[in-house]
Amino acid sequence: MQPQVTKKMMKPFHEDCEYFWSPSVRWEQQDDEIRIELLSYSGTVSGLFPTFYYLTQKGIKIPDLISRFPQANPDQVADFVRDLIANRILVHTLLTPQEIYFPQEHLISHSYSSETFLDPAQYEAFRQEKLSRSLPQTTQTNVPLAESEFPEVITARRTWRQFEEKKKVPFDVFSSLISVFKQYRREDEIRYNYATAGGLYPIDLYVYIKDHRVENMKAGLYYYNPIENVLQMVSNTCVITEDAHYSMNKEIFQSSAFSIYLIYNADVTMPKYGGLGYFYAGIDSGIMVQLLTHVAEMHKAGICSIGDMNFRRIQKYFKLSPQQVLIHSIEVGLQPQ
Repeated sequence: MQPQVTKKMMKPFHEDCEYFWSPSVRWEQQDDEIRIELLSYSGTVSGLFPTFYYLTQKGIKIPDLISRFPQANPDQVADFVRDLIANRILVHTLLTPQEIYFPQEHLISHSYSSETFLDPAQYEAFRQEKLSRSLPQTTQTNVPLAESEFPEVITARRTWRQFEEKKKVPFDVFSSLISVFKQYRREDEIRYNYATAGGLYPIDLYVYIKDHRVENMKAGLYYYNPIENVLQMVSNTCVITEDAHYSMNKEIFQSSAFSIYLIYNADVTMPKYGGLGYFYAGIDSGIMVQLLTHVAEMHKAGICSIGDMNFRRIQKYFKLSPQQVLIHSIEVGLQPQ
């Protein structure tokens, strides 16, 4: 007789979705314990493996998963499943870039301790070493290149970690920064100001504007529609604070006038490229940041790319589909005088 899976048990789950064991998460069995990365489980859970892993590796709906273990207490199995979902071990949406790339560090070895990246002097020594690297595989043949002159919008480029806070960003400057990503339609041709894999443009642009920081703009979260070149309000009650950022980036966010979020929409490119569509989206995002940098320098605005943030704190405001995932964020403001 199969265990009854009640609505109360199913409340945190999306019943119609298949959940998968995250390919970024490792597990092992040690005596009577199941160790999943830094988490440990014993008792009922230990008797579920390896069958539990094989079922979720292929993808399965949660009611069906719980029903596959009639010998176990269904409430205990449901609690275990809830915990795995909360810790992003069982997933039904795209993995974040952080989740995808986390396992890669297991594949290389290095002699640097964590102190290297916490102590300013040690980190500067590390930085100088890496920026002075050369490749031993080359031959002794060197070909000097001709010196070239570049315009100031290229040579003046830098990352800005502090912005002008006493002046609003003029609306025409703000418009130029965002509308550089607009779509052009001419007869049968559709084009943008930047390149993308397959000409598909899978990056959805969201903009969070702070109160009284951009001329003629109300605070809130907007979606940029590149077809009509308009900002469409997503949430006027959304309040994003520095709590969504890690310690080294809090001051940058506090100083900026608005934030740009590059959201990858897998429904656009994965049908053609499969998983490589995600990889190509990272390249697309880099091209977009460079284009924005160029326009920002033209208007004496500054930008700062944010490598990582606690997006889960604010994700609910964006109303994303399971096919959408944050791939990059940027803080923007006027260059300080």
